[in-house]
Amino acid sequence: MPKILSSSTISYENGVVTTRLYGAFNEKSAEDYSDRLFKLVIGLNQRPFSLLADISQVEGATPEAFDILKRIIKRLPDMGLIAKAYVYKGPVIRGIMFQRIPELKSMDYLFFTDIDEASSWLSREYERQLSLLSDS
Repeated sequence: MPKILSSSTISYENGVVTTRLYGAFNEKSAEDYSDRLFKLVIGLNQRPFSLLADISQVEGATPEAFDILKRIIKRLPDMGLIAKAYVYKGPVIRGIMFQRIPELKSMDYLFFTDIDEASSWLSREYERQLSLLSDS
């Protein structure tokens, strides 16, 4: 039986999609994560949402997994994403993300090392973005 190298959880509550990723991701595990994430987001029917992605337990990823992450990051804003935050543990994964996904530099993603701080900021940012949407 093959060893499971990675796992993820995805949940939705009060406008926040929370994902937690664990382990080392390859193409298959990244595709599985992508499929589950997009299934949930499509079910929101274009309602605005925020994303809290906890990658603090990610140990690594193949280039193919980063390519899938790049597609996710580029597609979510067209599906209603209005605020987003990443939680990471060390500079390595964050640095690799910026190297493999240069588009992150021009996107409004914030990185945090504390999940409570990220969650608080994301709640405020989500409400602020909703307010801006309702004013327009």
